[in-house]
Amino acid sequence: MSIRIEICWPDFDCTVRATLLSEMNPELCEEFKKTLPFTSIQSHAVVAGKQMYFPYRLVSEVAYQEEPMDKQPIGRINIELDFQYLAMNYGPMTEPVPAVPLAQIADEDLEKIQVIGEKVWHNLLFDDHYLSVHVRLAGGDEQ
Repeated sequence: MSIRIEICWPDFDCTVRATLLSEMNPELCEEFKKTLPFTSIQSHAVVAGKQMYFPYRLVSEVAYQEEPMDKQPIGRINIELDFQYLAMNYGPMTEPVPAVPLAQIADEDLEKIQVIGEKVWHNLLFDDHYLSVHVRLAGGDEQ
C-alpha cells in the first residue's frame, strides 16, 4: 500500500502531496511515518540548485539506498541523516552527491512545488521572517 503525506506551507496557503518511497527504503519510510505529524522551519539551498530543505530529526541505523542527487527527478524528497534535514528538489540540481530518497511529490503538484521553491528562495534573499512547514499523513491514510 502506498503511504501518502502532505506538506503544507501556511504562509503561502499551499499544500502538496507526496508518496513515500517504501519500495526503495522501506524501513526508513516506516521510521519516518512514526514521527508524523511535525512542524519545522523552511529554508533554501544556496549552492545545490533548486532545492528547499528544513531541519528534521531522525536517529536511524537502518540500511538505505542512495541516488545521485543531480540525476533525481524533480519533486524528489531526500532525508539527510547526518545533518538532520529533509530536502525537496523542485528543479534541476547541480551537485552530483549521494542522496537518500524518502518520497516523491505527486506529478499534479510539481508546478505548485516550483512556485513554493521560488517563494522560499525570495524569502531567503529579501525577507526577514521564518516560514513554517507542516508534514503529516495525507487525509484518510491509515496510521
